[in-house]
This record gives sequence, structure tokens and C-alpha cells, in this order.
Amino acid sequence: MNDNAKWRVARLDDLERRGRFIPVREHLGIHSFGINAVTLGEDGTLINEHDESGSGQEEVYVVLDGTATFHIDGETFDAPAGTFVSVPPESRRKATGDATVLALGGTPGAPYQALDWGEAWSIHNESMTAFGEQRYGDALAAVRNGLERFPDHAGLNYNYACFATLAGEIDDATFSHLRRSGELFPPFREQARADDDFAAVRDDPRFEEALR
Repeated sequence: MNDNAKWRVARLDDLERRGRFIPVREHLGIHSFGINAVTLGEDGTLINEHDESGSGQEEVYVVLDGTATFHIDGETFDAPAGTFVSVPPESRRKATGDATVLALGGTPGAPYQALDWGEAWSIHNESMTAFGEQRYGDALAAVRNGLERFPDHAGLNYNYACFATLAGEIDDATFSHLRRSGELFPPFREQARADDDFAAVRDDPRFEEALR
């Protein structure tokens, strides 16, 4: 890879792998738009089912190798290597199959704001594994340990608030970390308002106060 200060070149096979996630944007130092790649997960998932209604983000998926099967708004189709799939924010989408898919995204009329995980990635991965298995106390413990090393990481502060809420450990620290996450990464304020993880505290006056 070229490390010229003005431009960079990297091969897909040489990029860091974080499980099935390939952090293209972070590796190349891109902060003006989203661009990352994913490979096949153990459960056959490429793109988790979701929509981007909350963010308003338009996404384009590019199948780099293999064949992906996309499921969008109730329709299913195969996408071999070389296929581009454009999806508007409100569409529900997911993808499966043995492939590598590049995902690009951005919100029309809004500047892109990037969140880098860097050295905190392993902590994030551990906590998200526990979260996916609904072991919210373990997810919270992983993030709490991570914050001892990276107290000003916006993602860890946000996830602390999420996992504490889900684990039922709701106290002033929960809202303090939520507030700090928004100070470090302002998009978290709107994300939190639409995040179902906070359903149990949405009517707590401390919740909205933390997002001001």
C-alpha cells in the first residue's frame, strides 16, 4: 500500500479484517462519506436487516466477488460480482450469501460525520457480541472496562448508555455517558431519540436533558 500523504492505494486482501467487517473508510482515512466492506458471517448474513429512515442515508452496495442475495422491501434477487444495488433510506434491506460487498452511504444535503473505532475496536466487538446474544450485563461490563482505557471515545460512551438501559442499570451515570457521547459525536443526539434501546428511559426527563 502507498502511504503518500496526498493519496493512498490499498488492496482488499491487505486490509484489516474485524470479523466479517473490513473498515475501508477508516483504513483510507476517509471522513466525507461512508465506505466499508463486509464478508459472509457465520450465520450467512452479509448485510443485517435494517433501514436508514432515522439517518436519511442513501446507500449503494457493490458486490465485489461471489454472489449476494438481496432482500429489499419484500423482493428477493441474486446479485453476482459487478452488481450495483442502490437503496433509498426508507427501504428495508438485508443481504445473504458468500460474497464480499462494498457499502457506500451518505445523507443528501448533510455533511457526513465519521466515527472511528481504532484501538477500541476489540472492545466494541466483544460488547456487540454480548449485545447480539442479549447478554446486556456482559456488554455493559465490556464497555465499562473499555472506558477505563478510552474515556473520551464517543461510541463507547453511547453504548454504555444503551447497554445500561437494556440491563436495567439506570442511574445518573447512564445519562452522563449519553450526554458525553453527544458532546463528542453530535449525530448521536438524534440517533438516541430514535433508538429502541432507550425505550425504557425515553420518558425520563434526564434523557432529553442529556441530549441538549
